[in-house]
Amino acid sequence: MAPFDGSTPFPTTLVRSCLGQPLRPGQMGVLLARAGVGKTACLTHIALEALAQGEKVLHTCIDELPDKIKIWYDELYRNFKTAIADDALLKTIKDGMVSSRFIMSYMHHTFTPAKLEENIRSLRDQVQFEPTVIILDGLDFERVPRKQLEAIQRTAEIYGASVWFSCRIHRHIDIANDHGIPYPCHELDDLFEAIILLEPTAQTISMVVLKHGDRYKPDHAALVLNPRTFLLAQANEGLRAQGLS
Repeated sequence: MAPFDGSTPFPTTLVRSCLGQPLRPGQMGVLLARAGVGKTACLTHIALEALAQGEKVLHTCIDELPDKIKIWYDELYRNFKTAIADDALLKTIKDGMVSSRFIMSYMHHTFTPAKLEENIRSLRDQVQFEPTVIILDGLDFERVPRKQLEAIQRTAEIYGASVWFSCRIHRHIDIANDHGIPYPCHELDDLFEAIILLEPTAQTISMVVLKHGDRYKPDHAALVLNPRTFLLAQANEGLRAQGLS
């Protein structure tokens, strides 16, 4: 089945809409948000976008059961079905959730970059699964040392994969660096190709690009998500036009 090439409207093109193109192998991106805003849902969006493009995704979660992550995929896929009229594209995504996605879980105290590298190598050698996108959800940025992130980036470079993280920020901590990157990423921002902030309002979630490449607060329009469906605004408008939203 032909992968999504960007020419068909697709409600989960979060990375393309935010940055213009996906991260390249060895590059890292991070989603910042307070607890409960939607970091896991947006990371799942990024994974589904990659699957739609024929990529292979390793979804790594910390202190979370794989079955719960699968529920996120199933829920978002059901939302997409109401917004995508292309049956072939839907089949590509659905098939990808079976054959091109691998979910791996760690308890926090068991996760190390060396363990991640070992598991990626085993997937490659034993089942010929070579991820091109790695999702790493739940890493505690308040405790992770810089050298661990550098080690993860080296692994991504070796295996030709990009990496997307989630990072929890706090309303009551107003620490930020000179570029406006908040704690706890304020001393790690140089490691990331992309830093995106999820900002909740009463009825929407905005995705604001804080860093892209070497540019801070670039002139990128903020994307708007429906916090119930996590569809992009243009997809939500399409649903309303069909009487589905």
